Amino acid sequence: MKVQSGQNKNLNISHYFLFLLITLAIFACYKMIYIYLNPVIFAIILAIITNPLYQWTRKKIKNKNLAAFFLCIVLTLVIIIPFLLIISSVITQGIVFFNSTSAWINAGNLEKFLELPVISKCLIFLEKHMADSLFKNIDVYSILLNLSSHAGEFLVNQSGYIIKNISSVIGKFFLMIFVFFFVVQEQKRLFNYIFHLIPLCSEHENMIIEKIKTVSKSALLGSIVTSLAQGIAGGIAFAICGLPGFFWGAVMSFASLIPMVGTALIWIPASLFLFFIGAWKYAVFMIIWSIFIVGMIDNFVRPVFMKGSSDMNTLVIFLSIIGGMNLFGLSGLLYGPLIFALTMVLLYIYDLEFHSFLKNQDSL
Repeated sequence: MKVQSGQNKNLNISHYFLFLLITLAIFACYKMIYIYLNPVIFAIILAIITNPLYQWTRKKIKNKNLAAFFLCIVLTLVIIIPFLLIISSVITQGIVFFNSTSAWINAGNLEKFLELPVISKCLIFLEKHMADSLFKNIDVYSILLNLSSHAGEFLVNQSGYIIKNISSVIGKFFLMIFVFFFVVQEQKRLFNYIFHLIPLCSEHENMIIEKIKTVSKSALLGSIVTSLAQGIAGGIAFAICGLPGFFWGAVMSFASLIPMVGTALIWIPASLFLFFIGAWKYAVFMIIWSIFIVGMIDNFVRPVFMKGSSDMNTLVIFLSIIGGMNLFGLSGLLYGPLIFALTMVLLYIYDLEFHSFLKNQDSL
């Protein structure tokens, strides 16, 4: 049944049946591609963010396929190559670090460490106040020696598993690039069709797409820049203290993405380690540097990116990030702020559409 403009648009049973079929069809499509949903969503968001760059490239390269392909090559070079170099360096320095730790323990330094007054008092306190069963037949020295001596070997043996995971990430990345290739060319037609199906006016539809652009850009840039800046700052501190700077800087960079704990998950144990081995000056330096330099980066950089372009206050940004990561994992760094921002836009549209009614209600 075709409904012409101006005809009666009252819903009947055939319309509800059509809605049911559409819902079932969309759900079936979702079930088929939900495993690959993250790369697809990131491809769409990247296409939206990089649209100005595509339009500029399109003017230089008249063929739209070649322009999109050129942009895909640029993204690959900018993301994949540095990623592989970083992973390779991290694995190499990690093996070296654990082998050095094993040599340090084999040289008898662990026994000296356990004999330090502070450590001895801690162990005596624990033995005195905790249940005996927790410490009975436990040889701390043997456990630490065994773990450290096999840590490097473990990393080498697990290299196949690590490579498999990296291959999975790279596979998803190229899926994202593949989707990006088509979406970046046809996004205008795609969004026009989607918004045509949505019963909102053009002004409100433009508000939604603009919010997606600004929040996506600020969330991605805020997270990436903050993570890199904290990793670099942390790596400098570790290098000054005589520890593998690149390795622990990279680890700190990833740790910075964890809400609440963040980089403290790395620099607190490092500070304790330096303190216990007698390098208390380096320990104090690590604590001061991590609190006032590394910590301040997160307090200033991320809010600048997020608040400046998304019109969300610091509390809302914080809740959106921890809530998003709790629900979506690492992708929640993007999805959380995006969902919160879209909710705020929809509430604003609701206020505009029902302003008279709401104002009327307030006066009662």
